[in-house]
Amino acid sequence: MKRPTTNTRALRERAIAEYHELLAADETLTPATFEKLRSAMRKNRLVYGDRPIGIALRPHLLDQKQFRALTLSAEHVTSALEKVAAAVVQHPNLMGEPGLTEAERKMALVDPGFSTAGVTTRLDAFVHGNEIKFVESNAENPSSLPDQEELNRLLFELPVMASFARRYHLRQFSPVERLLETLLSTYGEWGGSGVPNVAILDWKDLPTSSEFVFLQEHFSAHGVPAVICSPEDLEYEQEQLRCGAFRIDLVYKRVIIHEFLARYDDTHPLVRAYVNHDVCLVNPFRCKIMHKKAVFEMLTGDQRQDWFTSSEKEAIRRAVPWTRRVFDRKTTHNGQTINLLEFIRRNRSMFVLKPNDDYGGHGVYFGSQLDEREWQSAIEKALSADYIVQDALDLHPEVFPIFSETDWKLQPMFVDTNPFLFRGKVCGAMVRLSATPIVNVTSGGGETGFFVLQ
Repeated sequence: MKRPTTNTRALRERAIAEYHELLAADETLTPATFEKLRSAMRKNRLVYGDRPIGIALRPHLLDQKQFRALTLSAEHVTSALEKVAAAVVQHPNLMGEPGLTEAERKMALVDPGFSTAGVTTRLDAFVHGNEIKFVESNAENPSSLPDQEELNRLLFELPVMASFARRYHLRQFSPVERLLETLLSTYGEWGGSGVPNVAILDWKDLPTSSEFVFLQEHFSAHGVPAVICSPEDLEYEQEQLRCGAFRIDLVYKRVIIHEFLARYDDTHPLVRAYVNHDVCLVNPFRCKIMHKKAVFEMLTGDQRQDWFTSSEKEAIRRAVPWTRRVFDRKTTHNGQTINLLEFIRRNRSMFVLKPNDDYGGHGVYFGSQLDEREWQSAIEKALSADYIVQDALDLHPEVFPIFSETDWKLQPMFVDTNPFLFRGKVCGAMVRLSATPIVNVTSGGGETGFFVLQ
C-alpha cells in the first residue's frame, strides 16, 4: 500500500523503522540465507578482490527532498569544478595551485577533442537531514558503477524487501546504462562515427577487475565491442591504437593518471594516439585538475569566486568544506586571516589531513583522534609530502542491519552517499558503510543498495 504524506522526513524515519520491524519478524533470515547472499554476490561479481561488498540487509534510503538537494548541490559543484579546469587550462600558470606535477600539466594541456574534463565523475558526500557535505571529487572514472543496481536486485530476493516495496514507492537508477550512453555521445562529439571499439584500461589483477568484466559484458550485449586490457598490452602504429588484433576507438580509462605517468612517458602508445587525436580518451588527462583534493581550495578560497555563478557559490558555501594545501603561509578561515600551520596545530580537533592525490583512505589523519604529539607528527608528514587540510565534519552514524555468517544485528555505521555524474548530471549513487569515519571499501568497509523514497 502506498502511503501519501507531505512530511518527507517523517516518511523516511517511518520507512526505516518499518523495514527493521519486518526484518525482526522474518524467520527466514538464517545462516543459509546469508551464505546465499554472499554466493550471489560472488556469482554476480559484486566483490572487492575475493570479498563480497554487500554487508547490509537494508538499502540506504533518501527521501525525495534530500535526493533533490543532493542532486542540485552535486551538479552546481561539478559545474564549478569544470570552470576551474577550463580556467587552469586557459592559464597554465595556475596549474601549481591544485598541485599538478610537470608530467600531469603537460598532458592536461592536450585538447581531448570534446568539451568536458570530467565526463564520468563521483562526489563523495555525507548527507544528514538537510545538510550535504562533499569531501572529495573523484574525477578519474570512479569505480563501483554497477554496484548500486546489482545490490538492489539481490536485496529484492529477501522477502522483507518485496514486502517493503509493496508499502513504499522506490526509485532506483542505472549508472551503467548512463555510462554507455555518455561514452557514445562523447565519442560522437570527439568526431567518431558509428559504434566505437572500446578498451577498458587498467592494470592487471586489481581487486576491482570483476567490475571490468561486468562492463565488458554490458557493452557487448548492447552492440558495443569491448576488451579489457592494461597499458603494457597497447600498440600504436599507422594511426591506430590496438590491443592485439583489436582496434581501439575509445579508451575507458580506469588506470590512475599519476600511476600511469610514473611508469611511462610521452612515447607510450596511449599518449601518442591521444596526442595525435587517434583515440577518444575518457576521462581525458585534464580530468586530473578536477580530481586533486586541493581543487577544493580553488572553490573555497577568496580569489576565484568571480569564476562562479550565484548558484554555484551558494552550493560551494553550503556543501564544500574549507580546504587548503598544507605549507607555511597565511590564508583565511571563516573570513579571518590566519597563519595556516599555527592555526591547525592549535585546533587539531577541527581538521583532517589528507594526501592531495591518493585513494583508499591512505594517509588520512583525523585531528580529533590524535593527541598533540601525534597531530604534530602528522603535520610534519604533510609538510614533507603534498597534503591538504580540511574542515572535519560532524559525522552522524546511522543504524543498519549488518549480517555475518551466522546472524544479523542493528549496528551504527558511518554512511556516505556518493552521487555519480555523467557530463555533470547526477544518475544514482554509490553508498558505502563503515564502522569507522574512513568510509572506504578499500580500507575494509562495505556497500549497500540505494533507493529514493517517492
